[in-house]
Amino acid sequence: MATTDQARPAAPQHSGGGLPGAIAAEWTKLWGLRSTWLCLGIAVLATGGTALLAALALQAGDSTDGMTANALATTAIVLSQFAVVAAASLIVTGEYATGAMRTTLTTVPNRIRMLVAKAAVLAVAVFATGCAAGAAAIAATAAVYGDAMTFEAAHVVHGIVGVGGYMLGISLFTMGLGLLMRSTAGAITTVVGVLMAIPMVSQMVGSETLTDVVNYMPANAGMPLMAGTTDPYGWGTGALLMAGWAALTLAVGYAAMAKRDA
Repeated sequence: MATTDQARPAAPQHSGGGLPGAIAAEWTKLWGLRSTWLCLGIAVLATGGTALLAALALQAGDSTDGMTANALATTAIVLSQFAVVAAASLIVTGEYATGAMRTTLTTVPNRIRMLVAKAAVLAVAVFATGCAAGAAAIAATAAVYGDAMTFEAAHVVHGIVGVGGYMLGISLFTMGLGLLMRSTAGAITTVVGVLMAIPMVSQMVGSETLTDVVNYMPANAGMPLMAGTTDPYGWGTGALLMAGWAALTLAVGYAAMAKRDA
């Protein structure tokens, strides 16, 4: 008797549970590292501590006029941002250093999916950390100035969400460099050069052309987000520039990763 059953095609298999599974795995790996807790914790504490010291210094100099909630945001993150940079670099370079990237790519062989998962997890963690850091800076400033500090909705948003957005952009920018270089030291050194060395050289040289170029680099692009300034552009343009720089390094990093073995 002829059988009426026909072989059914196998259901498509999604390695690693698809994108949700990849995100869950990356989330577990990120928070399973002591370096993540250390770096992000330092970022919050250092931001609040720097704001406190700056506020005390200004108060000692009788600088109490025009103190807004976000007035010290750009000062407070000068050093603490590099704790976030370290965490963003290690999410990629740490796996290359230990050889864990082979396991990651075996579990999630689709490299775009892997990259999206890492970027999504890093973005959530760093944005939350940046917002907490901004809130810590505002709290420290308020503790010193009290009623002399001006609280307005726009100032608070720039001081909290703006700081979170800036740190988010810097972290993804760093992650892209980590993919490209596969070196923690190389990625962090490059970011330090972009955020601090180049702007400092620009100020010392005094070239208008170089200054115009630096104004559109990541360090200066983040200033409108945190300070709410409009010169030479507003926070909307600053956000687009931050997103563009992050997208550029991630695209270049992915292109390099796609051509190489793990």
